[in-house]
Amino acid sequence: MESEKTIIGKCPQCGGNVVKTLKGFACENSFGEQPSCSFFLFSTIGNRRISDTEAVQLLLNKKILLDGFATKEGKCFTSILSFNLDGSVNMTSQIGTCPKCGGTLYVGSRSIGCSNFKHPQNLCNFTIWRNTSGHEFSLEELESLLSEGATSSPVDTYDNKGNCQKHRFGFNDNKEVIQL
Repeated sequence: MESEKTIIGKCPQCGGNVVKTLKGFACENSFGEQPSCSFFLFSTIGNRRISDTEAVQLLLNKKILLDGFATKEGKCFTSILSFNLDGSVNMTSQIGTCPKCGGTLYVGSRSIGCSNFKHPQNLCNFTIWRNTSGHEFSLEELESLLSEGATSSPVDTYDNKGNCQKHRFGFNDNKEVIQL
């Protein structure tokens, strides 16, 4: 008796269907006597469980920003998951280049910060708070803000009284995030 498979997306290597398995997510073309693909995404990465929804988003967008990873010592960290050319998962905390000083930007659980925040000769205080005016920035919005200088479309923001408005975010002359 053949059971039904849960298809969650397309394989980044061969374009085949990716199905949920006992230990993660695999390309259907990796099964059988003569597999033509080797793609497999473990459901636990960096001591963190990857949900079905997160796996779908990763396969669809080819990258995802996630919190809650942990080192073997128990130190929590945030990471951007993406795929290498061979289909393996790449984890990085680097998100871009600082528009203020040219340093490397790293993503954390609450903010994006510059690697030069403690540099004695090139001190930089550049920060993007991940939750600004009640809006949690997505990876796509952060990348747009860093590459284009503004988010591509308006998002819901909230004031202290709970009023909702639509705004884009961008940088002022001091490279601080402001509502446009």
